[in-house]
Amino acid sequence: MEKPKTFEEALDCILAEMRAIIISKNEDYGPGNIAAFGELGVLVRASDKIERLKTLLVRKRQPNHEGIDDTWLDLANYGVIAQMVRRGWWGLPMEGENE
Repeated sequence: MEKPKTFEEALDCILAEMRAIIISKNEDYGPGNIAAFGELGVLVRASDKIERLKTLLVRKRQPNHEGIDDTWLDLANYGVIAQMVRRGWWGLPMEGENE
């Protein structure tokens, strides 16, 4: 990947990665895992990601599964998910589901 030339290009690149991940995971998991516990459940999942990051960064070791960058992106996506839950948007159908 070519290095972005501006802050806005860098932001667009990261947001595109976040979007792809959140869509892919929603396809895999569906909305039920979040809907079952709502905003508090999102907080617990975000807390799990923070603990994972603390462990990986303090021990300075390579993870066995998802990488540090993936974990940061997941944590950011939990912020997006929380906003969707708070606005009553969580659980909307994926594009093409109603066709």
